Amino acid sequence: MITEKDLEVLYYITPTKYRTMLDGDFDPNAQENLKKEEKLEELIYKSSLNELITIIIKVFKEKYANPMPIWSGIVSYERDTKKENSKRSDIKSLKFDFRYGVKTTFGGDTEYLDNLFLKFSVPFSGLKTNVKTALQGKQFSETNHNSKTIFTVIHSPILKIEITDTTFQVFIDKDSFIDYGQ
Repeated sequence: MITEKDLEVLYYITPTKYRTMLDGDFDPNAQENLKKEEKLEELIYKSSLNELITIIIKVFKEKYANPMPIWSGIVSYERDTKKENSKRSDIKSLKFDFRYGVKTTFGGDTEYLDNLFLKFSVPFSGLKTNVKTALQGKQFSETNHNSKTIFTVIHSPILKIEITDTTFQVFIDKDSFIDYGQ
């Protein structure tokens, strides 16, 4: 089970003085945070599909989280083809859509997670209930269009969540981006 303490590393902001130094000091928390990220990646990889969906919603519903440990926990990336494959047997295909268009603390253009898409290997019964439970504490509306349910979230980095029996897609507000540094 993934705890609040496990998720704290997703919100760690690297102090400014450690971000641009080529020959200077290193962030004294970097090594410890790397271990925490690796532990979280392993927990995400081993989590149930229900818990994975809950965690994705939970970490983005209040403020933008560093998405890389989530990505690393479920994605096998082929550098040559730039193809993302799922490490998990319960996820048939996936796409983390990173886009440029936000500024770093120092003004450079960088990527943010615009949306992520998961297609399940088999239909996920109870997905709608899972999403509603994970969104507790937020105002949201629910609409249905064809076989798709759309949750529009108010005052959240999550703009909307679209689900079917076999898919889950979350859209992130780029204005919620936080430069955590690296």
